[in-house]
Amino acid sequence: MVLSKAFGTILHQEYHIPWSKINVIPGGVDTSRFQANLSRQEARSQLNWPQDRKILFTPRRLVNRMGIDILLSAIAKIKSKLPDVWLAIAGKGVLRDSLEKQATELGLSNHVQFLGFLPDEQLPIAYQAADITVVPSQSLEGFGLIVLESLACGTPVLCTPIGGMPEILAPFSPELITEDTDVDAIALKLEGLLTGKISIPSRNACRDYAATNFNWTKIAQEVRQVILKS
Repeated sequence: MVLSKAFGTILHQEYHIPWSKINVIPGGVDTSRFQANLSRQEARSQLNWPQDRKILFTPRRLVNRMGIDILLSAIAKIKSKLPDVWLAIAGKGVLRDSLEKQATELGLSNHVQFLGFLPDEQLPIAYQAADITVVPSQSLEGFGLIVLESLACGTPVLCTPIGGMPEILAPFSPELITEDTDVDAIALKLEGLLTGKISIPSRNACRDYAATNFNWTKIAQEVRQVILKS
């Protein structure tokens, strides 16, 4: 069993395992923990985040493959058209100092906040406080649990076409997948989403999609069926 077709393709192409022996079962999300139980304003108030800005949120380890440097450059590219955009970055990692320096050099001091470690209990609140969660991965994103967590909290997700993330979003809202992993592709989608040129799924639609298709009861039944067949 694998979490995504992307993993299955690697097993098939690199290790010559026939598709008939590969079962693709996605990961699930705890819909009782990740839920849309706060208004955006309430969530922002709890975190002391701005009430009057377009907020992007990304919870990522600060390492190269996560693409935070690319995202910062994309924010710099759109800030003149969207001066109220604000990016909250949760996470720790070896690149924090260099990323903070990059943000300063790009003139993003008023547009980016590095939150550091975000306690587990605040993660669902942060998702609900954001207009969009962004996952700018550059490689090795096997499934993309962040995508499900955010959707379960009612917040749409913009992701790059890496690993299993497109498999989650394509049946729901393919417009939320960038054309490429580079700065221009991410900036183009962000600008479209934040200006309304690209429609954003509603809070209820995001929540319903995650809760219906990726709740653990459903995923457990799929695993059970595979075990019973083996």
